[in-house]
Amino acid sequence: MKGLFTTRPMIIGLAARNLRRYLRRTLITTVGIALGTALSLFSMGLGDGGHNQMIENGVRIGQGHLTVQPKGYLQSPSPSLFIRNPGPILSALKSNPGVREVFPRIRGEGILATAAGSEGILFQGVDPNLKAEGAIFKRSMKEGAFLDSTGRHNLVIGEKLAKRLNLKVGKKAVLTAQDAGGEITSVLLRVKGIFQTGSSSIDGAVCLLPLGILQKTLGMGKGVTSLAIYLSNPYQQNAVFRELDKMLPDGPDVLLPWQKLQPQMRDFVIIDNVFGYLTYGIVLFIVSIGVLNTVLMSVMERKREIGILAALGMENGAILRMILLETTFLTLLGIGGGLILGLGVNWYFSVHGLDLRSFSSESWNLAGTVVDPIMYSQLRPHRILQLCLAVLGLTLTMGIYPAWKASHIEPVEAMEKP
Repeated sequence: MKGLFTTRPMIIGLAARNLRRYLRRTLITTVGIALGTALSLFSMGLGDGGHNQMIENGVRIGQGHLTVQPKGYLQSPSPSLFIRNPGPILSALKSNPGVREVFPRIRGEGILATAAGSEGILFQGVDPNLKAEGAIFKRSMKEGAFLDSTGRHNLVIGEKLAKRLNLKVGKKAVLTAQDAGGEITSVLLRVKGIFQTGSSSIDGAVCLLPLGILQKTLGMGKGVTSLAIYLSNPYQQNAVFRELDKMLPDGPDVLLPWQKLQPQMRDFVIIDNVFGYLTYGIVLFIVSIGVLNTVLMSVMERKREIGILAALGMENGAILRMILLETTFLTLLGIGGGLILGLGVNWYFSVHGLDLRSFSSESWNLAGTVVDPIMYSQLRPHRILQLCLAVLGLTLTMGIYPAWKASHIEPVEAMEKP
């Protein structure tokens, strides 16, 4: 008899039978686990998707997932610090399979003046011949058109800056800046287009010029201040960074990730992730309390039955395993239901997105970048696995006490009539 109650099939059968006996309670607890899992999956997918969209917009407006720039330029930007011969570095970067695009750029500060006044601006020289360059600005054009490859002295500016300087498409403005030799230089430009990204800091200060015009104006020859690198898979950033860092020759230039160049966006993502994990933890803790209550009530109601099993020779360890198996089956059923519901909801929002245009029809300015008003869910497989293991681990931890209590029931006391 003792051997019968310690066999694995017998313990599994008893655990499954006990869940069927209290079917209503089992279903209620399973639904609770499923809803908690699905809610966590939905929040996780939408949070990750929002972060990825924000980061992608940020690196598009900024200097890429990775950036090559002169040493010391980050601490003290100066037109005298620039990559004098970007050709060999550009070829080395493009040879890496993890690199999707590389854009040569010139960034700096200057003064844009018109008859209506003058404003301090941030200018960026881009190559109009590269189709994917300036994607954020191209899609945000409100008037006129983006820069072309004709080599004309054109510029595109933000809507807020255009209003302050009373600039329209076709009007002229003078850009004054310090050149590579430290001298003050000026160039006459014509407004070709006006963009509206939704970011007040960008729309009120940024101007884009053809790279060739800016190289000539600043006396840089073929030089640039940075090479913006965009990756095929942003999740492989660390691996690609290590590979490119080894490929690049030792010299006056350095490779930097976007986290170094855009610390405000990096800190926002970190803090938001922390709050996200706290939310998931609270939801899962509430779910696990429900599991604890269900299993503990089940043990108390079956105290006499467990005492009889112990009197018939069932060992304490076998009783403990039986209760833990009940908790495991209950949790797995809930996780299965949560996966079906949560993945279904995430699929819908990954295709159609969460439309927040009722709050604002424009992009939002956040952490130095823009956030699109339609957020798409992005849920990676390892994140799903992490959540499922967390639910299983937490509920099993909560099931240890009822299992321990059941395994220490004294047969004589349990079988006494009340």
